[in-house]
Amino acid sequence: MKIIFVDAENVGFKGLEAIDANIIDKVLVFSRVESIQLYSEQKLYLCLSEYPEGANQADFYIISYLSRVLATVSKIEKQTIEFILYSDDLDLINAFKFQCDLLGAKSRIVSFNQSVKTSNVVCHIVKEPNSELIEKKIFNMLNEPTGLFDIQSSLNISKPVFTKAVNELVKSNKICRSSKNTKHWVQTKHA
Repeated sequence: MKIIFVDAENVGFKGLEAIDANIIDKVLVFSRVESIQLYSEQKLYLCLSEYPEGANQADFYIISYLSRVLATVSKIEKQTIEFILYSDDLDLINAFKFQCDLLGAKSRIVSFNQSVKTSNVVCHIVKEPNSELIEKKIFNMLNEPTGLFDIQSSLNISKPVFTKAVNELVKSNKICRSSKNTKHWVQTKHA
């Protein structure tokens, strides 16, 4: 049996469509988005959306729900159940693996981000560099049109920290979308 946790706030519909579950598996989808809730209902997935709005609230709820499930299943059941997380959020992945390892449960991560090596996920706390340094690194990497995913992967920083830095650069009009390819970003001419 599998208990599947889907961080739909992070992976969206691509995560839902990739789920490999049968009728006896339990699929828990975490999202406040109505279209994802309707899709989950059609697929007979349990959609959990009763958490506060704000940064990382879905992540906190996923970990608290996982902890609750792990606390209620027996040692024998932990050996027969595989706990699976669908997410690209490295911080959430680390917390999920840590909780499963701590209580002796089998776990697996399904990620759509090529830079996430699911077999090498290590539970550790990484102190992020300050935001000005991150902004400077991102800015310097955008001297030619480049995709943001490539930059985030090469800098190896969390998505929330990366997004905040990119938003600051956009707000201060230092970077903009490339006129040749809207999926790429570049330094503005007057930056």
